[in-house]
Amino acid sequence: MTTTDNSTAPAPPKKVMFVSVGQSPRSDLIGDILANLDMPIEALELGALDGLSAREIDNLRVRPGETSIVTRLADNSEIVVSKARIGERMAQLVAAFRPNEFDLVVILSTGLFRDFDSTCLTVNAQRALESAVFSLAAQGSSVGLIQPLERQINELDIPALQPYRITASHALDNDKQSLARALFDLADCEIIVLNSVSFSEADREMAAKVTGKPVVLARRIIASAVRLLLYQSQPITLPGMSSEFTDRVNRLTARERQVMSLVAEGLSNKAIARQLGISPKTVEIHRSNVMSKMEVASSAALIRMVIQAGHP
Repeated sequence: MTTTDNSTAPAPPKKVMFVSVGQSPRSDLIGDILANLDMPIEALELGALDGLSAREIDNLRVRPGETSIVTRLADNSEIVVSKARIGERMAQLVAAFRPNEFDLVVILSTGLFRDFDSTCLTVNAQRALESAVFSLAAQGSSVGLIQPLERQINELDIPALQPYRITASHALDNDKQSLARALFDLADCEIIVLNSVSFSEADREMAAKVTGKPVVLARRIIASAVRLLLYQSQPITLPGMSSEFTDRVNRLTARERQVMSLVAEGLSNKAIARQLGISPKTVEIHRSNVMSKMEVASSAALIRMVIQAGHP
């Protein structure tokens, strides 16, 4: 006599490729993001500086007149590289991925203002964070941005934010003294944005404790996007999320959750359609369903709701 096992096998882990500006591994950064998720993930890493000689890396250092990104090498030392030239290298790496090679590709940079030609579903950290800042500023809130480098204050160039109340300062990650000074500079701001993936959960906790104000962390924004893009139809019940947000998200289909995340990243219907391999008209239908089920009247309101859910 044979018996049938009707138990459901656990879902295989989702394969996520994290692409960073520096050298891998970045266990500190990726570990912090994964800590905000409650799903099995096979995390893979690729650094834009991986496999390069010391001379090749040196040639990517920022030059006079160029805008900059600060990142880390494998020995944990920091290097300031050219935003334009490292962006080109990252774009080449991402474009080389095979179609659907990964369940998700995450661009771990909050300084590259560009699109990436990926054949995989992709989270662009810069787009996600910029969209978050825009939605908060458009609500009328005065927003304080904390950059990793002082020179990056003058390099900020986000035309969409020019009409709004944005103030910038700078601080090193995991440096309480410089972070405290930056928070003093931004004392009049209503919301603080740690505007780099280098800032950790510990930095966010300190800033929130010192100021008593909402503090937006890039790593949490990324985790929220990953969660919405990779969850299928199973309910989302995460600690810290309001029951109202949880109930509304659980009304969405798997595809609607993906569309919601990409809307929160600020993508157009055409761009979302390219990512998901569907028509812009189908995206428009999903988008309308999302707005109805989440009970919001605008994309900005939806983005604010997603941010607040990821920053209880």
